[in-house]
Amino acid sequence: MKLFNRDEAYKLTDDLLSAIKNRGQGTLEAFEITPAIYDEIFEELERSGEIVANLTPPPYSVAFKPDVTGRIPFACYETEADTHTYRIACQLWAGGIKTDLTLIADYTEEQGTPALAFRLLETQ
Repeated sequence: MKLFNRDEAYKLTDDLLSAIKNRGQGTLEAFEITPAIYDEIFEELERSGEIVANLTPPPYSVAFKPDVTGRIPFACYETEADTHTYRIACQLWAGGIKTDLTLIADYTEEQGTPALAFRLLETQ
């Protein structure tokens, strides 16, 4: 896998989650989230039973390290479709504890400009 700025990917993922929590209209569009997609995201968050305002990325100190099951809380994978795009699978946390929610997004660094595009929110 090519090297990429995982710190920037982590920051953008935190920004994406903040935009979802705050329904930041201009910011949501930057992450390719339409109003209809936002409604679906919010429905999934409500179904999860988690308090949306409490959700965060995993703590940075453990984000890139496998847990006891071997899962990496903030995993990055090169995609087959585009070698300049990385798939991010970010396990969401609340109150310092892992949740069953995973935020999936695509990270790119085209022409030196990092960007993140929301793809999916799933319950594991």
